[in-house]
Amino acid sequence: MAGLREQIARSPVKAGDPRLHDYLLLQLANAPTERLHAIFVDSASDYIADKQIAEGTITHVSPSLRTLLAHAFEAGAHGVILAHNHPSGSSEPSAADEAFTSKMGALLAAVDIRLHDHLIVGGGRVVSMRARGLL
Repeated sequence: MAGLREQIARSPVKAGDPRLHDYLLLQLANAPTERLHAIFVDSASDYIADKQIAEGTITHVSPSLRTLLAHAFEAGAHGVILAHNHPSGSSEPSAADEAFTSKMGALLAAVDIRLHDHLIVGGGRVVSMRARGLL
């Protein structure tokens, strides 16, 4: 896992990068509960840090915006890629995922942090909400 993180950290982070997807699959795919993970980037989209933000139940995670913002500010982030898993195995965004992403995007934008994407991990796949036109 550290090797994948090092590869990601060497170049600008892109939400569609297969190395990032492999890293997130290792981080989240086998988790028994939903977890929200954030990758923090600078103004050039270079990797700064990543962190698990919240852990929920088998069907839901309720992250604290304060926690996400605290980590983003601490890292000096200009952008964030969010990712969370669906233990059910589905990588399809739910209506709750869409609402959460919309809310987070607006709140992050209010403090000049760009939400680059929200990735859903499930069933061995990673789905981009931006690519689906949901961001």
